[in-house]
Amino acid sequence: MIKIYILILVTAFVFTACDNKKEKKKMEKSSLKEVFGKDSEHPAPIKVISGAETDLLTSLPIRHFPIVDSTDFENFEKSGIRDSGFLKKINFDPGRKDATNFRLNYKIPFSEKFASIVVTYQGGEYELFTTLITIDKDSKIIDKLEIAYDEVAESAFAKTSRIEKNKIVVINSNWMSEDPIFETETFILENDGKFKKVQAGTAQELN
Repeated sequence: MIKIYILILVTAFVFTACDNKKEKKKMEKSSLKEVFGKDSEHPAPIKVISGAETDLLTSLPIRHFPIVDSTDFENFEKSGIRDSGFLKKINFDPGRKDATNFRLNYKIPFSEKFASIVVTYQGGEYELFTTLITIDKDSKIIDKLEIAYDEVAESAFAKTSRIEKNKIVVINSNWMSEDPIFETETFILENDGKFKKVQAGTAQELN
């Protein structure tokens, strides 16, 4: 009887700890949005921006700068469209055997020389990855960059980004300790469609 009681207490403690992490994560994500500033308005009218796009991609909305991407399990199925073969055509390899539920979210008008699309997919049941991909006019991937991440196993890690014409700032968040840790990485998108890391630091250095 005592063992059962102890087991119940331990289980309750674990779930309480997880719930607290989730709440802290939500609060801090709201704070990050304040740091990043105002997001872009609703997607602009649909139009083709590159020869790399198929009929499927023409239905994707275009988002204009600045863009704040904080895609997570709560919102990732509310935008974009489910992939029906485009990612296979361009040989997109997530590098995970458990990758499922691929979605094409939106396009970004970085350049007329190549297409820039944002893709989200699940890694197993507990992880969600969002990647920015650049594609040339022959439907070949030039480069890719992870711009958002969410996990619900521990609700302790996340990634959010602010995308501008001249830079992409990515914040990596860690809520494992009592005081969350935020680390930033800054990238530029070069004229050939490749991403280049130019800076790393802390969230306080954003301003």
